[in-house]
Amino acid sequence: MMMRLRGRMVWLEVLLLLGLTAGLVPAEEWEKVLIPARSDLPLANPITTTEIPPPPLSLLKDRPVNPAYAPGLPGLPQGKVSLDDFGNKKPKYDGVIIRQSRVQDGQVMIPAGGLVYLEDTWRGEVALVGERIAYLGKEPIYIDYDMSIVVQRNVTIPSGESVAVGGQVYHYYATVGHEKTANHTLHVRTIAGTDWEWAFGHPVLATGQPNWWGGSAHFAQLYNQGKAREVGPKQLVFDWISGVRTDRMLMANTQVFAGWAKPGQTWSVGTRTVRLNSVNEKAGTAEIQIRENERALYTKTVGPVQPERLIEDNGARKALLFEHDTIAGFLVPWPTAFQDGQAQLKIYGDVFSLRYGADYVQDPRFVTYPIGCPTGHNFGVMWTNKEAMTIPVGGRVMGPENYFAVVVNQAQGKEVRSWYLEDL
Repeated sequence: MMMRLRGRMVWLEVLLLLGLTAGLVPAEEWEKVLIPARSDLPLANPITTTEIPPPPLSLLKDRPVNPAYAPGLPGLPQGKVSLDDFGNKKPKYDGVIIRQSRVQDGQVMIPAGGLVYLEDTWRGEVALVGERIAYLGKEPIYIDYDMSIVVQRNVTIPSGESVAVGGQVYHYYATVGHEKTANHTLHVRTIAGTDWEWAFGHPVLATGQPNWWGGSAHFAQLYNQGKAREVGPKQLVFDWISGVRTDRMLMANTQVFAGWAKPGQTWSVGTRTVRLNSVNEKAGTAEIQIRENERALYTKTVGPVQPERLIEDNGARKALLFEHDTIAGFLVPWPTAFQDGQAQLKIYGDVFSLRYGADYVQDPRFVTYPIGCPTGHNFGVMWTNKEAMTIPVGGRVMGPENYFAVVVNQAQGKEVRSWYLEDL
């Protein structure tokens, strides 16, 4: 059984940069192999060859063929508009997904990863703009993120099958032939199921068409990239393939300050004090210090602003960010970071993180998976059950933080005859 509500999506202008790349290379050489967003810029995110397991049931073979679909979840937010500090409006959606459930011994069994709560979004979620992320009845502020470009070597995708790379799922979808030309098509999806075809198109690999996708064996959807060495109707074999993964979202429950600040100005955050030590407007920098009981706990110089690399570039963002324990903030780059000897700052308290593949602190029955977009934004968050769940007839299981319940009224044979989601 399955109930799922996906947010709609709008077209994002994206840049596809194609080029020839090398084959197998040492790990430290990947920076020379992957294609940056612009030839005069570095790669936006660090590269890793270390995988973190994706959510269970992420591959296409594990997904329902004919899923049940409900056009609304009464009581759960649908199209709830969240604002950022610049007045941009982004609708947010609550989604609930149930996968691979079955009736066994008169009870409904949901496997690990089979119950999903999805914070879904219409448009990418953007760092450094004060965007609020609506989930589980809350609206914390999204500050920043950590993203990796995950690279796997020697990847084989048999026809009709899929593999997960980082937070992306590559699916060898179809081969279409005409005379001597055969088009081998990949679909690239997120772990939550969003198909990037709406934004990037889909890679088409063909040995007889050198002008397609930068030389037929290469493709690049920003930082979802790959180089194939074998292209045929039975399988695609890649020397390497990459996919982005959002490793962490940095969030806050409280905004302490937003505005222009003078050197020496302080703000109390719990038992600690944030101080703007100095401003160097000429250098484009400011020094931030966090103190407790007259003892300096943390000091960082933030800036300068690198406007041509924001917002997607990791190094450019981290240059503006300060973070210590449950306090964080940043030098605001827009419209300008400095004026009249003052620095524009945002400071937050009660800071926390949602991490890829980590227990959800508020309810460790569930694991969180931020959903990465190849452009360098975030595209929602998944919560999945860590252990299998059992629902007796007349019983229920609770979603994350008891936000909703899955209730089973009647089961007969191998079928669930009556069930519902309850908003709590």
